[in-house]
Amino acid sequence: MSNKLIIKVDEDLEEIMPRYLEIRHKELGELEEAIKAENFDQIRMLGHKLKGTGSSYGFEELTRLGSLIENKACDKIMAEVPECTAKVRSYLENIVIEYVPMD
Repeated sequence: MSNKLIIKVDEDLEEIMPRYLEIRHKELGELEEAIKAENFDQIRMLGHKLKGTGSSYGFEELTRLGSLIENKACDKIMAEVPECTAKVRSYLENIVIEYVPMD
């Protein structure tokens, strides 16, 4: 059984998608470090970036998880943040992008 998730993304984003994903992976590492340090400001900011960019690139799940992370960090509640971050990692590691025309 495969954990791969096929995500349909606008073909117009194909050229910039590798850079977008590279940045998300980098920020994921930063988020994991911020969690270890209990740096709520950094966690909030990184969650906000996920929330703000996910849907624009076709990744609704990143927006959903980013929103949860941001909200918990705003309330300075660590509960659920590591679990949401692990879901972000799993998502990023398992997506398979299918570029399709979208009007």
